[in-house]
Amino acid sequence: MTEHSEDNKTRIISNDLYFTEVQRMLDEGKEVRIRIKGGSMRPFIEDGDSVLLQAYRGGTLQLGSNLLAKHQGKYVFHRYVGKKNGQIVLAGDGNLVLREYIDTTDIIAVASVHYPQQSAEEINLNDRWARLRGLVWYRIRLLRRIVAKLKRMV
Repeated sequence: MTEHSEDNKTRIISNDLYFTEVQRMLDEGKEVRIRIKGGSMRPFIEDGDSVLLQAYRGGTLQLGSNLLAKHQGKYVFHRYVGKKNGQIVLAGDGNLVLREYIDTTDIIAVASVHYPQQSAEEINLNDRWARLRGLVWYRIRLLRRIVAKLKRMV
């Protein structure tokens, strides 16, 4: 399904159609740059930023990598934070509680570069520091929940 936006300058297509095309290009061996929608990867990746993806072809994943995957019929772009019972555990950097459990066959692509929309900077997502800061941010979720609750009380 395709429709035009209010300004008639862009077309809006369904996620299924969009990601079918992304998958096709990845299958052809191409790198694909996609725009991130939503705030689940804040504070590191903001709504409107874009990332460069390479197809996941199996093999070892680096902990802290940013992955495009399919979870319960929906596409998610979240961080690889661990393994549990043979499954890959994903979590959005902005999520305080939720996690997704997927199989490696659900992984579509691994992000390699982050392009913030507010700067010309390119961030290498495979850099050890980029992965580490995301993992530390994930590991302090309990503290972040407490701080969020205190802020609501004030």
